[in-house]
Amino acid sequence: MMRVGVGRVLIKKLSDFFSFILGSTCPACGCLASQVCSQCLKSIRLNDSVSKQIVEYHDKVIVAYAYSDVIRKVILGFKYRNQRSSLRFLGDALVDRLVVEKSRSLCKIDLITWAPTTDLRKIERGHDHAELVARYVAKQLQISCRKVLTRLSDHPQTGKSRDARLVGPVFTAQKLNAEHVLIIDDVVTTGATLNSASHALYQAGAGLVTCMAVASTVLWQSSIGSYALAKARK
Repeated sequence: MMRVGVGRVLIKKLSDFFSFILGSTCPACGCLASQVCSQCLKSIRLNDSVSKQIVEYHDKVIVAYAYSDVIRKVILGFKYRNQRSSLRFLGDALVDRLVVEKSRSLCKIDLITWAPTTDLRKIERGHDHAELVARYVAKQLQISCRKVLTRLSDHPQTGKSRDARLVGPVFTAQKLNAEHVLIIDDVVTTGATLNSASHALYQAGAGLVTCMAVASTVLWQSSIGSYALAKARK
């Protein structure tokens, strides 16, 4: 364990050195750093210690972070400004959470997929951020990853009111053979997207669907019921 810790510190120092040479910056505050700087990391840890009940809640969905200001900036930079340096930061957080859940009671995952964005958003951004995160997590854990869901509605959730978000997008899914599927999204607000995606996966034959998101907003505690398996199966 000590060697692993020393190795990570060394890698971090080397990354910071190259970030100084190449001029890369922290996606949250803009200072020179290879990924999220140490000061922003402290802010994230402080916020998550205050919001521990959000981060640690795992009966319905697995969440890595509360939607703090720093996390919001990192996610938005990744989604809208193509700051790919954030991919490893966000992906590693999900991997760490999955390791914790596996040590508790999480069943073996057969397949990892994602809740796809709209075609228009993918064209505008040049990528689907949820797909990039899902493929990164799958690669780290050596689990199969493929596109299973197709988004039928072409209206993004971003910018909608809470009532409008509750309706959620509509998905269809490829046929599955009773696999345990992990579906990944970036931010959970009302739960409508993951609930709709879970419904499509169950309809396609998934044996179990586990939902995961990088972060949860402050609306989390009023909407966790959206993830109940009984509701998702209907």
